[in-house]
Amino acid sequence: MKKTFIRNTVLAFLLAAGTSFAVPWLGVTFKKSTFENHLALNVIGVHPESGCFPAGMLAGDMIVGIAGKPLTDMSQIQSVVAGGKAGQKVKIEIAREGKKKTLTVALTERPDDISSLTGSAIGSKIAKFGENFYKNGEKRKQKPTATLLDFWATWCGPCRKTLPVLANIYNKYSSKGLEVIGIADESVDVLNAFYAQQHASPYPLYRDAKKEMWMRYGIHAVPTLMLLDKDGYIKRVWSGAPSEYMIEQILKDVIVEK
Repeated sequence: MKKTFIRNTVLAFLLAAGTSFAVPWLGVTFKKSTFENHLALNVIGVHPESGCFPAGMLAGDMIVGIAGKPLTDMSQIQSVVAGGKAGQKVKIEIAREGKKKTLTVALTERPDDISSLTGSAIGSKIAKFGENFYKNGEKRKQKPTATLLDFWATWCGPCRKTLPVLANIYNKYSSKGLEVIGIADESVDVLNAFYAQQHASPYPLYRDAKKEMWMRYGIHAVPTLMLLDKDGYIKRVWSGAPSEYMIEQILKDVIVEK
């Protein structure tokens, strides 16, 4: 339960300043708490490449203020990080062993891989795909609004149930910027035969021959689905065959109806 909470809360610190600029971050995981009757963030981890690390922030510190104001709402931190840029310095007030202290923290560029901090693929940036699209590679979108990745296998029963669900989702939301990519590691002959005889998925299909993406993101079960935002950062990961309704509810966070 604790790990799940961390995965959800860490994203508050991973806000993009814009698609054409470096993405700034503070680089800490935390658990919400209170200090002197207002909001505080109990620091659980500090990434070694973040500005908080050289500033002296430690696990166990409590973030109690930012930019000279007591912390009363998460939006205070979100606006400072989202409105800043790498190199910009921010005053963060902490409480350590009951005593307050102000740290000067430089926002840094968020690393593409933060799994060592969060214990999860969530928050990391997806690796670039190679040339191994064996079907529908020409349908790749240059700037998708969101991307669903489906790690699957031809022999997997729940995967086969998921394929038509994803096909429906793709056909419904592709015009709104959604990209869907199926990722498998079986031989080209097996995958092509399945495509021709069992299910011709309408979206791009990728063969991860050496399971590099599977190992990088800790994929241990199929089907496993990942939701990426418009900048390619992983927002959600879940396993098991989803319903179309479930996926549509998840997409509400990233797909804007027009």
